[in-house]
Amino acid sequence: MARTRAFDETVAVRAALGVFWSRGYEATSLTDLESATGLNRSSLYQAFDSKRVLFARAVALYLQEVITPRLTVFATGTPGLEQVTTYFEALATTMGTAPPALTRRGCLLVNTATELAPHDAEAHQAVEDYRALLHGHLTRALEGAAKAGVIPRKTVARRVELLLGSVIGVLVT
Repeated sequence: MARTRAFDETVAVRAALGVFWSRGYEATSLTDLESATGLNRSSLYQAFDSKRVLFARAVALYLQEVITPRLTVFATGTPGLEQVTTYFEALATTMGTAPPALTRRGCLLVNTATELAPHDAEAHQAVEDYRALLHGHLTRALEGAAKAGVIPRKTVARRVELLLGSVIGVLVT
């Protein structure tokens, strides 16, 4: 009969997320993960199979707890400049008021883009999915602004790329 787990996987993934976010995937050792989660190596492998699987779970949790709430502004109201302004104001507030230990970490996905994505297909896909999601939200908002006559329609694509580059630039460590 298999033993039941004596720990909450989400708590362990959240602890691992903190380490991956602060140190990066490659600089994070199993000893770091043991220390952060309170689990021994055997328990980590039994629960998550590998460091890579644990990282994928941490990325999924990051998307759920950090990225998705940040993007909710695009789900409300009429698409337009107000959504873009609100998104950037919230981002600026977060970056301006968060403790330096948090802001120095940047964005887990932006950091993954430079560290893992060039040689890891799964990491590359996670980064591209995030980029496409944000690109889509910005495009819809600016197309709404163009439809309202606030900005010229022909400038939407350039503006989206500029804004996307700004987000990435702010969040890179």
